[in-house]
Formats: sequence, C-alpha cells, structure tokens
Amino acid sequence: MESIISKHTREAEESLTILSKKVDKQKAEKLKKYIGTNLSVLGLTSKDQVERFKYGFDILNDSKLRSFHQFHRLFIESTYFEVKNLSFIFLDKNHQHIPAKNQLKVLPKWIKKVDNWAHSDNLSKYLTRLLENDETKKAMESLILKWNQSNALWERRQSLVCLFYYARTKKKQVEFDFAQPLILNLIHDTEYYVQKAVGWALRECYNVYPNQTYQLIKDNIKHVNPVAFTTCIEKMNEIEKMNLKSLRKK
Repeated sequence: MESIISKHTREAEESLTILSKKVDKQKAEKLKKYIGTNLSVLGLTSKDQVERFKYGFDILNDSKLRSFHQFHRLFIESTYFEVKNLSFIFLDKNHQHIPAKNQLKVLPKWIKKVDNWAHSDNLSKYLTRLLENDETKKAMESLILKWNQSNALWERRQSLVCLFYYARTKKKQVEFDFAQPLILNLIHDTEYYVQKAVGWALRECYNVYPNQTYQLIKDNIKHVNPVAFTTCIEKMNEIEKMNLKSLRKK
C-alpha cells in the first residue's frame, strides 16, 4: 500500500515539474553542472521555489513537528534538487518551532542523501545551531567526530563546515581545541569539496580565534592545499596575507 508521505513527495515533484515547463533546459543543465549533483534539476529560481511553497502543499498542516517529519520523508525520498530544497524552505520558516532534540533525531540523517555543495551548506546552517544548543551540543560533537573519519565525502565536508558555518551568525562558538584536530585530520584530503571545507573552516575559525588560527595556518603552511588556502586567508589583513603567501613560496 502506498504511503501518504510518498503521495506528498509526488505532489511536490509533479507541482515543481509543471512549474518548470517554461524553463530553458540548457539553463537547467548549467545549474546541474554548477551544483555538481546527480539529482534531476528543474532550473527553477529560488524565488520560484519560495513562491510555490507559499502557495501551499498538502504536506503542510497545523502541527509544525508533524510537517517537519513529513518534509524529512520528502527530502529522503525525492530525486529532484528543487523538491529537496522545499525541506530547507520549511526549516527557514519554522525551525524555531521544532525542538532541538527532534531536529537532532532527524537532520543528521539527511546527510546520507546529500550529493552536492548546495544541500551540504544548507544542512550546515541547521546543524551548527545544534552545536550552539546546550541540550544537543555533546551529541552533535560525537556525530562530527564520526563524520570527520568517514569514507563518505559529504560527511567529511559536513564535519568542518558546520563547526562555525558563518561565525558572525552564531552566539556560541565551538572551542578552538575541538576544531583544530578536525581540520588537521582533513588537511591532506584529496576531495575538492572537502578542501573547500578546510578553507571555509579555517576562514571562519580565524574570525573567532584570529591569533590561534593564524598560527595554525603558519605552522602547516606547506600542507594547506591551494584550494583551501585561497579561502582561508579571505578575511585577513593584507600584511597577514602577504606573510603567509611569502612563507608558501620559500
């Protein structure tokens, strides 16, 4: 027997597919390549997706928690990039109504269905909040330690990006001593998107712990991948940038 949730998933897929009929297929293919996903990409703009969400779906109901679990099933089941995005749009509007412990039980499961940097980064936005929450911090730290050692590319990436996400958006930061070994463990990673995460983590760590992070980069200057290096020095002053660039040349 068909599950009600699967019907919701199909409703969303059919609705967005109809909406995408006027989209230039070449535009959709370019977006698919840019995102680097194996999912079907419809080419809908973020504005189009938000507007369709506002129009409503049967998946939405008066219980925010029930809707959250239904959008969880939608994210797990759908093979469309934009349909999965609906789950993030729901969270953008309702995450504050979902208890952190409930989010902890669900959101880490999404990483198994992530195959692109856009969904990875969106997921980090909510996982990093679980690091700020006293009720869920220890459990999230345990997950991050596990992901950091994973054979799965997107789990390794997640173990770094969600540490600080954008540090300026956070009221509580992870300790430098927690972040440092995680970064160093992946400093030689061969995956491009993991190296982007190394750079991101170092850049945001610098925004919180500038002196310690600068010294960390300096001590490992010969080991920082060029992909990571470009990103990690973005927020530094020109003198610091020149000093590190000079050390890399020696």
